[in-house]
Amino acid sequence: MSKYAVEFSRRASAQIRSIFSYIAEDNADAALKMVDKLEAKAAQLKDNPFIGTELSEDDYPFLPSGYRRLVVKPFVMYYRAVNKIVYITNIVHSKREQAKAFVGEHSRRL
Repeated sequence: MSKYAVEFSRRASAQIRSIFSYIAEDNADAALKMVDKLEAKAAQLKDNPFIGTELSEDDYPFLPSGYRRLVVKPFVMYYRAVNKIVYITNIVHSKREQAKAFVGEHSRRL
């Protein structure tokens, strides 16, 4: 099986920076560990792009089919694999209302 490339959207990259900044206010080591954990999970997608749970079109009708999510406690990583590229679009805290993370996503079709 050939590897996929992994790309973070601008939004996902900004979310990682925000996660780091928030955690680092209390503990810089914990912030680094969390970012490492998120990046390690993203790296797994190179070999296994379909390991995440596929999103239901009933729950996410505003997204194109094929979106998936992976839990990286306490966050949820959303992505879509298209043409040998895994696009990571959002990284959201699990306690946040998940659908709100996609406000404006319907206009961006990957």
